[in-house]
Amino acid sequence: MAMSSAHQEHVFVGPGLSPFKRIVTIVGMVALVALVLWIAVYQHTSHNDASVIGSTIAAILFIAGFIWYLRIIAPTPFTITISPQALVKRNRNGETIELQWDQITRIKEEFFPNGKRIGVSVYREVTEPGQKARAWSIYRDDVTDLDGLAISLKGSIPPSCSWQSETVHE
Repeated sequence: MAMSSAHQEHVFVGPGLSPFKRIVTIVGMVALVALVLWIAVYQHTSHNDASVIGSTIAAILFIAGFIWYLRIIAPTPFTITISPQALVKRNRNGETIELQWDQITRIKEEFFPNGKRIGVSVYREVTEPGQKARAWSIYRDDVTDLDGLAISLKGSIPPSCSWQSETVHE
């Protein structure tokens, strides 16, 4: 089995959605529901018909669907552990992607034309039907220290793994 050149574990944290963004989103959704209910009450007092109730229910269902969508796309907190034996990504939902160093075939980093690193993608050897070659991708806003992660990965990969740097958005 190929061993990485890392001598100690390095842990990188992806904090997920920031508390500020979460609070602003919650306040915005509460304000939107309050606005819809205020309009419903105002319209009900002047028109007093079923269309007001129906449109209010439709608006509340639309807002509930949007909140559900936001829950789906919200970034989940995760950790990436680089150890001498493996590269492990764990998220708060319990999903774990553990790759032994000999399973990793390529790591690709992407840069803006100004030299700022955008993201890092890890590719693995496909061993099962339906499995994708790209194990995971991390972007600048996802992790607290993307540059440190890339440097640590570059120093840890075995000789059998290729490192690819690419400038995008030219």
